[in-house]
Amino acid sequence: MLVLLLALAGGSWAYFGSGGGTGEPKAAEKSPPPEHKHRVKSGMSWKAPAPRGEIKDYVASDASGTWFTETTVVKAEIRELKVYSRKDGSVLKKVPLPADICGERPPPHDGTIALAYRDGDEACSRLTLIDIEKGERVWTTELPAAYEDGEQVRWVVMARVEDRIVLVTEDGLRALAVRDGEEEWAAGLPGGRLAATLAVGEGRLLATSYRLKGQTAADYQVDEIDPADGEVRWSWSVPAGQRPSVFASVSPTVVGLVSREQFLVNRFVALDGKGRERSRVRIAAKGSETEKGGPEQTFEPRCGSAADGCAAAVVADDTLYLPTKPAEADSDAGTEFNKLAAFDLGTGKVTWSAAAGDKRTVIPVDTDGGNVIGYAEPTGESGGRLVRFHAGTGKTSLYQQHPDSDSENERDAYHTSHPPLDVYLDRGQFFIVCESLTGSEEFVIVAYQ
Repeated sequence: MLVLLLALAGGSWAYFGSGGGTGEPKAAEKSPPPEHKHRVKSGMSWKAPAPRGEIKDYVASDASGTWFTETTVVKAEIRELKVYSRKDGSVLKKVPLPADICGERPPPHDGTIALAYRDGDEACSRLTLIDIEKGERVWTTELPAAYEDGEQVRWVVMARVEDRIVLVTEDGLRALAVRDGEEEWAAGLPGGRLAATLAVGEGRLLATSYRLKGQTAADYQVDEIDPADGEVRWSWSVPAGQRPSVFASVSPTVVGLVSREQFLVNRFVALDGKGRERSRVRIAAKGSETEKGGPEQTFEPRCGSAADGCAAAVVADDTLYLPTKPAEADSDAGTEFNKLAAFDLGTGKVTWSAAAGDKRTVIPVDTDGGNVIGYAEPTGESGGRLVRFHAGTGKTSLYQQHPDSDSENERDAYHTSHPPLDVYLDRGQFFIVCESLTGSEEFVIVAYQ
């Protein structure tokens, strides 16, 4: 199972049921994967300082994009790609670009990464492939700098599917070969539809698409695209009044929907391998989905753009893990607490919900050893901790404890911005990462031992 934007256990790069029948031979029970080696007591190991540079209003996420290998952390930072040592945070490689990185940041594959950057301070019209190990650019190609109406292209929507880079164009999709940047195919979507976003997982390419009614986008769909030729394999029609906002997962497909022009997800829909709806998970209070101010979320997945996924949602083993909206634990102290809930994607129903203990706020981070790991925020007096939730029952146990003596520093780091920064667990190591810069940040990565 691929969990978008989160570490994939056992892989070189990280991005981030049971059955049986009467009379049929039973398949041998699968053992859960082993848990990665990790410290039960851990503290801050190193910090990577934030890049210095002018943060422009039109740039949504100057530092979006963080990936892990066995020995390194790879980070996109304003106008360069940096490779840090996981051990001590030293900069092993630095690949500068002529101008600011722009557009989506597809995760690396086979040791290379494709990034778009600006033509000076203007259009997002350059695409380059970087060999991360060598620390150098392999090729660079030009992209269209403007649309037919003359408006500049400020953001490139793209995805990497193994040996192809797929781009959203003004009238469809276009695929370039990773080896040399040359075009392999260009395809329009059936019925004159236009692509909006892309997502990739386990070799699958998903897109959201729409039709224009006058100057307004309408009639949304989720499509699976064949990366070999751009053909649509299946389409799922989004319910009227809703639009697809984000993919919580590609395999299995879990898409978050919002109402009209709102930006907060009000439900997740799980689709099967042929684009048929399996289940719905409501995360907004009933009757609030279409409120002018946005829905009142009872679960808070912290979703970003379609490519960024949801910082507080994990999908694994056909289960969606979401944190409930925090409630006040102590009004005098101003502390809050919540629970972690597990949804069966076959039914959309909650199978269990559990608190992290000590009246803390918790979000799911990843799975390890077959169980889901949650990050329980530090309090004013106590360090944060990683809590292991049993996948079947929600029973909790300690995975990792951070020192009480450093709780204020940990709290300041995690709450550098609102909402809090993104957290990652990769191969048993914990990271706090800044994925969007405002210019006031002191660091982009805090790594624990």
